[in-house]
Amino acid sequence: MAQYFKQEKNRGRLEKRTVKVYANKLNAENKKKWTSVQSVIEVKREILNKGKLSKETAYFISDLKPETGAKYFYEGIRSHWRVETFHYVKDRIFLEDAWKVRTKNAAANYSLIRNLAINVFRQHRFNCIQAVMEKCANNVEFMMSLL
Repeated sequence: MAQYFKQEKNRGRLEKRTVKVYANKLNAENKKKWTSVQSVIEVKREILNKGKLSKETAYFISDLKPETGAKYFYEGIRSHWRVETFHYVKDRIFLEDAWKVRTKNAAANYSLIRNLAINVFRQHRFNCIQAVMEKCANNVEFMMSLL
């Protein structure tokens, strides 16, 4: 069993993650369903936020061998959630999934503009995209100062 541990401070929270990688330990029924599975990954998270401790465990499966290493799986899982967070902002704040634009390249162009806006906001260290968007909506001078 490979193991990797990481502790980091993120947005005022103290987060500890322990990743363990096991050789395929699925039961016989699940081994038949997922024949290519070689590793089962366990991620235990402990998050201390404003004095409150929360714990959770998540499991993942992979077709990579356990020898790949717990650190490799940790980095892959973390980078996946960074992408998911980006798309969450695009959908929740910009309502991207609700848009009905389907003309030629319009949807891709609008998506590019949203990506640009999010990156500009994050470059200026804004934590709340919704709040900075509302500030930009009624203040052209402020919006232009970000460019």
